[in-house]
Amino acid sequence: MKGLLPIMRDFFIVLIENREWLFSGIGVTITTVITTTIITAIIRIFKIKKNNKEQTVFNINLLKDDNTEKQYTKLDFTESTKSKVDLVVERFIQIYEAHGIQQNQIAFFVDKKFNLQLRDFKDSESILQILDDNLIKWTCEKFGIKKDWLDGTSNKIYERKDYYKQVEHFIDDICKFIKEGIEIELFAFKEGEIDREDDNQDVILLLRYPIDKINSKTIYKYVPVANYWKWGYWRSRYQLKSIFYICERLHIFIKGYDLKERRKIADGIIFPEKLIESIPITLTWYPEDYIDLISQSVQAKETDETEKVREYIMTEKYLQQLNELLKSTMHI
Repeated sequence: MKGLLPIMRDFFIVLIENREWLFSGIGVTITTVITTTIITAIIRIFKIKKNNKEQTVFNINLLKDDNTEKQYTKLDFTESTKSKVDLVVERFIQIYEAHGIQQNQIAFFVDKKFNLQLRDFKDSESILQILDDNLIKWTCEKFGIKKDWLDGTSNKIYERKDYYKQVEHFIDDICKFIKEGIEIELFAFKEGEIDREDDNQDVILLLRYPIDKINSKTIYKYVPVANYWKWGYWRSRYQLKSIFYICERLHIFIKGYDLKERRKIADGIIFPEKLIESIPITLTWYPEDYIDLISQSVQAKETDETEKVREYIMTEKYLQQLNELLKSTMHI
């Protein structure tokens, strides 16, 4: 097939240049039709089947035919594919920038044991020279990133927590933060007015806590909670309200916002920081309203089941576990 290309190209050029002479006497319209048909047939000759996909290996480009400028053929075999190595470097930089650290600041943020310098982050090539398994592992652990995502083999960016039917794990994690003196924040995202009769409504949780500073800017680590807490399903709602109740007991303020893209956070497929920064400062709802008694707050909601939720908390021994962990923390 490759040997035919020069011959067919020359034939095609001669055909175009002499089409008036070849088809003289049969009319302009018919000449045009015949020429177009032949061109179409020739183009089809230069198509091959490869891997069950048709690829054009010889592209015909006809420019204006004004007897002064003609360009008949152009070979185009280019195919751009991003290198997997380049993707790792790109995602490495993206991790830092998505957490508020610019490329020129990475050297000053990373652990001193790596002995990195500003010149190491001049461009992708210089980063590639210092990017080894240890630095990648440290970066992933620092921000809770899945190495599979950095490698380009997964679309899940973050390591996530699963607390459904495992509220005791939430209590364990929160108490560890308290023991280490870490100030934890909890975000609760919904969309629209939540209703126990609506099975399609859910609440998404996101944990955040500070891990360092760049100048005066606080750098946070984000921990998405993988669960879609269905407000219309009693068990899901009771467990979520149990988490709200525990946070209130620990004086952890829950930031409630409405967010359309909340499920992407639970799925761990987006970086939350820019989303949070784009949210208006004003909170759109207060989760503690759903676990307070009417005697505690005039803003209390769904008070007809508040006592039932508290009984559920006692039955599941969440408070007992919390008190035991707090006592052990105080003795350490």
